[in-house]
Amino acid sequence: MKNSKQKLLLVQPHSDDILFSCSCFLFSDKYDVEVLTVENNEKRIAEDKALFKFIGIPFHHLEVEFDDQSYYGYHKKYKTVSVEDSLFYLREYFGSSVLNNIELALAEFVNNFTKKNRGCVVVSPWGIGHPFHLFVRDTLEKYISVLWYYREFPHSYKKRSQHQVEEQKEKYELLFEKPIDDFFDVKYELFKKFYKTQKSMLWFEKGYIEKKLPEEIYIDKDNDLPF
Repeated sequence: MKNSKQKLLLVQPHSDDILFSCSCFLFSDKYDVEVLTVENNEKRIAEDKALFKFIGIPFHHLEVEFDDQSYYGYHKKYKTVSVEDSLFYLREYFGSSVLNNIELALAEFVNNFTKKNRGCVVVSPWGIGHPFHLFVRDTLEKYISVLWYYREFPHSYKKRSQHQVEEQKEKYELLFEKPIDDFFDVKYELFKKFYKTQKSMLWFEKGYIEKKLPEEIYIDKDNDLPF
């Protein structure tokens, strides 16, 4: 019998972005899911591997050696996140050769994956509030014609990100939103169990977590759905 589930490749710039931002895909029986982490931090990749092995989801990560800590430095220099400023800052932060290697490795992986998995939808970060998220989204848009986008938690809910959210809503429309009440406890128990290096996030983002904000998935207004 043919598998009727929609194939998804969930791309996360950093470990924990998927669990934080679009775990609805992990807990649904409608989708056949695989996950790719772009960042290559040894400790965090180990946490990813343990999580996705535990829940039975194939996991991949890029082999480019780098560790992204660009978030705070960027926001000390810029008030908002834009493609131009993000690319300029990340070239200075990583060096042009490393940034180019990340882009090429990401492009190669997603192109090979989509060739092997016809009809697969690549799910990208929406690029809100974090320069490296926007770089990943911009790279994916260069190589993939139709994408779904998940709204990043918690970056996209910060006050300083609201101008970018409203600006992007002119180009992207909400595909669906998923209330998290039914899997809220599971989501954060998994986070506590596997993402030990990020446990401080549960304290710093407690206010946003307690709001139980729905997960939001967007699509480019100019693109038709791929099925």
